[in-house]
This record gives sequence, structure tokens and C-alpha cells, in this order.
Amino acid sequence: MVILDALPIWAVFVVTVILVLIAAELGFRLGMWLQRRDPEAGKTPISGTVVGGMLGLMAFLLAFCIGIVINQQNGRKAMVVTEANSVGTAYLRAGFLGEPDQTSTRDLLQEYVDVRIAAAADPALLESTIARSEEIHGELWSIVESNVSQGQESAIMALFVDSINEVIDVHSLRLAAVDLRLPEPLWMVLWAATMLSFLLVGVASSADGKRDLLAILLFALALIAVLMLVVDLDRPQQGLLTVSQTAMSDLLRQMMP
Repeated sequence: MVILDALPIWAVFVVTVILVLIAAELGFRLGMWLQRRDPEAGKTPISGTVVGGMLGLMAFLLAFCIGIVINQQNGRKAMVVTEANSVGTAYLRAGFLGEPDQTSTRDLLQEYVDVRIAAAADPALLESTIARSEEIHGELWSIVESNVSQGQESAIMALFVDSINEVIDVHSLRLAAVDLRLPEPLWMVLWAATMLSFLLVGVASSADGKRDLLAILLFALALIAVLMLVVDLDRPQQGLLTVSQTAMSDLLRQMMP
């Protein structure tokens, strides 16, 4: 969600807790107002039933959203391993080339892995990394074209060409994985349901005319903490649950002389 992405996760947590506490207070005051209009309103069990149903809906929405973002996160993790394998294969098959193409190809692939790891550590580098990655693709393909034009059309050269093709293809898949986020309408429904749930909790707590601030605060902290798991998982390289780049880091170490 664009609005959420503008804030760090801790700020989203604090702001959301404040908003739900405000919603609970508004619900409490609404419940008190309704009781002043109709003293019998607080005696009906319907408010508790509605609150229970709304919280059940919240639990379903959270479970549904967590399932989506976990699948997306697992897909991103698998894509890192796939890219490391494809780049590693291309690096090994570059040994089939003569000099200076062999050294040039391996240097480009090493730089490719390096910039990808840097972008994963700092999302601000994403645009420049994409641009440089595509430049490297062009340089690698120029090496391929140069060798093929010189008559290097053996089965061994075909293996090298396939590996470079795979590196380029996986790049596109990783870009698609980065853009794969929880749909914005689902975020809106989740946030609206959260606010409505605490509004109803406030209404229900007004039945005896006493605020239970501690209970509502603890409930808010617990529920919003679970909600923050969804936010965290929806941001691949922010927060605590980031996509590990271990496969790429291991590959870079193997490339080092």
C-alpha cells in the first residue's frame, strides 16, 4: 500500500495503535450516548454478539493475508536461489570462452552479483541496480554475439548462450516478484475491519459505563503486532522478516580469487 510504504514499520505500528485506541474511545462514547437515549440498550446481548462476529472476521482476514504474503515471501526466497544457480552456471560455462572474453564475462557476472546483493541491503539502490543489471545483460550478450559471429557455434557454445539467457530471464522474474504485493483493496478492507472492530469493542465496553483502558490497550498491542507481521512480510527487504541473500553471498565468495 503506497501510504504505508512511506512510513517505516515501527511508525505504522505506533500510528495504527493510536488510531485503534481513538476508535475504541469513540465507540465507548457512542455507546454511552446510546444508553442515555435508551437505558435498555446496554442490557441487550446483541452488541457482544456483533463484537464476537467482527473479531472472528478479523481473525479470518489476518489469516488469509498472512497466507498470501508468506507464499509471496517464499517465492522471493526461491527466486534468489534460482538466480544464484543461473549466474553460477553462467560463470562456470564462461570458462569455455577464449581470452579476453572469459575474463570479461566472469568480471561482469561478479559485478552483477555484487550490485544485486547491494540493492537487497539498500532498497534505495534498486533503480540504479536495475539499470546497471540491464547494462551488464547487454554487455554479456555482445560477447555472445561476437563469439557466434566468429563461427563459435558448437554445442558447448550453445550451453553458454543458454546460461546467459537464463540469467536475463531470471532478472525479469525477480523484478516481477518485487512488485508482487498484497493488493491495495485488501489492505483497505483489513484496515477498515480493524478500525470497526475497535469501534465495536468500545461500544461493548460502555455497557457498564466504565473504561477498561488497560485491557483495550493490551488487546490493541497484540492484534496490531499480528497485523505488523503482514506489513513486514509484504516488504521484502525491510523490517525483521527480510528475504535472505545467502545464496548470492555464497556465490560471490566463490567467485572471489
